[in-house]
Amino acid sequence: MMFYKALTAACFILTPILLGSLTGFLFRPDGHWFNKLIKPSFNPPGWLFAPVWTTLYALMGYASYRIWTLRATNEVDSAMTLYGVQLVVNMMFTPAFFGFHKLLLAAIICTFVAVLIVCTMTVFYSIDQIASFLLLPYLAWSSFATVLSWSIFYLNIGNDDLLHC
Repeated sequence: MMFYKALTAACFILTPILLGSLTGFLFRPDGHWFNKLIKPSFNPPGWLFAPVWTTLYALMGYASYRIWTLRATNEVDSAMTLYGVQLVVNMMFTPAFFGFHKLLLAAIICTFVAVLIVCTMTVFYSIDQIASFLLLPYLAWSSFATVLSWSIFYLNIGNDDLLHC
């Protein structure tokens, strides 16, 4: 029984990590285009994103595992559905930004993800407060990412250098 619980927890934790890694692999930043973007002064160094997202995905996965283990309650189905929706919307950012170079769409997606995180945290809180609190770093980073995405969008309106990429 203990092995089954550990294996199940590992699957929940690894799922968002693997989805994020796959999305990142399929839509790697195009250095030429990305380097032409005008970025705000608070843009973090590129090396920071992978460890931050890996940590956040692990926390998200563990939070969803905690909710799933309480599946005897009626709210778990809607909580897991909401979690799944926010995860799918989260995965849409990388193709929008890095794959299709759609800065406005990426900023909108980022905003929507932050709203969905708040909704997910609210539903999680009514089932398991710890699971909800595990999403706080994700909300903080996504809020920062939202400000960053909108800043990049606004700074690059009319950036003629992007037309030649």
